[in-house]
Parts: sequence; C-alpha cells; structure tokens
Amino acid sequence: MAEIHLHVGLPKTGTSTIQGALTARADALAGAGVLYPGGCHRAQRTAAYDLLGQRVRGDDAVVVPGSFQRLVDEVRAFGGPRVVISAEELGLARARHVRRVVRALGQDRVHVVIGVRDMARTVVSAWQQNVMAGSTTPWHEFIAAVRDPGSAVVPDATAFWLRHDLLRVLDAWGRAVPPERIQVVTVPPPGADGRCLLDRFAAATGLPQGLWDDAETPQLNVSLGAAETEVVRCLNAVVRPLLNQDQHRFVVEQGLRPRLAAARQRPLRLPKEHLPWAVEYAEGLVGEMRRRGVRVVGDLSDLVPDARVAADRPLDDVTGPELLEAAEAALAGLAVAHGRLFRRYRRAFLAREGRLPSPREVVGSSLRAAVFGAQKAALRRSAGSRLLGRAARAYLARTAGRRG
Repeated sequence: MAEIHLHVGLPKTGTSTIQGALTARADALAGAGVLYPGGCHRAQRTAAYDLLGQRVRGDDAVVVPGSFQRLVDEVRAFGGPRVVISAEELGLARARHVRRVVRALGQDRVHVVIGVRDMARTVVSAWQQNVMAGSTTPWHEFIAAVRDPGSAVVPDATAFWLRHDLLRVLDAWGRAVPPERIQVVTVPPPGADGRCLLDRFAAATGLPQGLWDDAETPQLNVSLGAAETEVVRCLNAVVRPLLNQDQHRFVVEQGLRPRLAAARQRPLRLPKEHLPWAVEYAEGLVGEMRRRGVRVVGDLSDLVPDARVAADRPLDDVTGPELLEAAEAALAGLAVAHGRLFRRYRRAFLAREGRLPSPREVVGSSLRAAVFGAQKAALRRSAGSRLLGRAARAYLARTAGRRG
C-alpha cells in the first residue's frame, strides 16, 4: 500500500516553488515510483476546491465538480509505493473535510506536511498577495488588524489568520492523523540556497535524493517592491469593479507583475516598528511546538525574524518619484500585455475564419459599431431629454412599417 503525503500549506511558504518543481519532474517522479496525481498541480488544486466547496470565478470552475473523487480514484488505482499531493487550500480544511480525506485515502496511509515561515516575511508577503488579487486594503490597516485579530474589522486580516494559524492547522489534521505522521517544514532564512527548501520537502515526503539536480526550478510569485505594490493597490480601486476575478488575474499576474518585479526599487520588508511583535509571536510559536513535540524538518530558529532585514520606513510611505517610476513600469506592462492579447486575437481570428480582416474592414466595422453604440446611448437617454425624445419618435416613424 502506498504512503500518501499531503502537503497542506501554509500559503506563502514556497508552495508555488514546490508545486512548480513537482510538476516539472512528474515523469521523473513516476519513474521513481511516485505518483503526483494528474501530473500537475491543477488537478490537485481543483480537487481541494471540490472538497471545500471553494470556487474561484473563471478558474477551472467547470472542472471542479467531481474532481476530488477523480483524484481519489487515481490514488486508489496506483500500485506504487508513494503518492505526493500538494494543495495549500487543504490548510483551510475543517474537521469534516479532514475526516473525508482520511477515509477516502486510507486511515493508515496518510501523512501530512505543513510548511511554516517566519512571521516577518509571511505577513508582508500575504499583504502583497492580497493586493495582487484585487485588495485595496492599505498596509497600515492590514498590519494593525493582523496584530489585533480580535478586532475583526479588516476582512483581509481575518482571512490571514484563517490561512496562517499553524496551530489551528495542526489541530485540524491532528484529530485524524497521528502526530508521528505529521511534519512541519520550516522555510530557510533569507540568503539560503534556493534548493534548501526543496531538499527539506523531499526529506519530509521521502522523495528520491537528487530529484532537483536535472534542471533549474523557476521562481514563481516573484515579489514586488513597496512602490510597485502601492501602484497596483491604487489601480485596484478603479478597475476591480469593472473586471471579474479571472480578468483581473490576467491583467495583474501576467501583464503587470513580471515587469513591476523587474522595476522593484525598495523590497517589501517588515518595518522595524513591528519587529518586536513578530519576534514575540515566533518565540511563542516555537515554545508551543516544542511543548507538543511537533516533528520538524529544518530548524525552529528559522521562524525567528532576522532584525537585520527590517525596513526603516512603513510600506505605504512611498514618495512621489517612487510612485512615478512604478507607474511608468505599470503602463509599460499594460501596453505589452495589450499587444500580446491583440496578437492572440488575430491568431484566433485567422484560425477560425481562414484569413485576417483587411484594414478597410476593420475601420468600417469599427465605425458602424461606434454609430450603433451612439444610437443605443441616445435611446437610453431619450426619456429624460425632450430633444432626444423627438428624434427617437421621428426615427421610429421614418423606419416603421405600414400599420393598419
């Protein structure tokens, strides 16, 4: 019977890097007798969505129903020694979800792996990711509510603790999985070798040695700077009501983020005024983990923030020149993304119609669309305008057919 290793988060602990590395090496894993269900993270993410009842508008919504059972069927049919499943959404699992997972996969087969990162980097990264997803919550409101979770006045901060409370996740999975089959992987400190986290994950899940040696692992979810994040936050206030979640993700993640990351001026680091709080939280968490005897891959000292990388200024203290430079990079990113979208549209049109429209056809069609749109707008306003009302009635009389 295969051992099943569930990697359940936490978010912002290198999960995207781990999942990208596993997806890139799905064939090598299969050759070593390891099943990575679906051969990519997508199948595991949608299975977690199905289990939890979660939906992300525009993100594989049509394939979510039944995807959890499809993953279970694939695991049950596997005859090899090891299965690795990675989906940080499983960190949100409540007791009923945990029981269903363990019953479906096998009470004596499930192992749980949980990543954890020092609070100084986690809280900053979580705020940035919220902004990338469309949030308009400023940094000072977010950090104040995170530090005082009892206030519950900022939804982003409430969501932060639902996702990043390690002890809650340990308790949820510990009700169905014995402690000797639960491991916590600490994220290495800043400056550590890029493969250190992957090596720790491999040790926790029993993956083959040297798995990461065959190719480079791309860095995903690259970080922005303070000014670049502030530009996106301000942009969200204007465009978020006009775009659905999938459109916003396309614009920000594919259009803006890569170019803004390249323009990063001031890295996002926890301001030093919040460092004592982050250190106090880390010391309390480390003490509780030792008291519980939690199995750790890595070093608990990794969870204590490094005071040497604290920022001198608040993250929302951004100067005019910094904002201007970041805004210029954002405009360039939008222009490039729009150009690429235009090329995609032309290729799709050519594939469907067999030829591209001529410039004359494009201009003529665009003019007709403008006239038709103006007519619709005038008709909508005719009820409140005497002049437009008379014009609408005259047009109706001129175009009406014979009436009895």
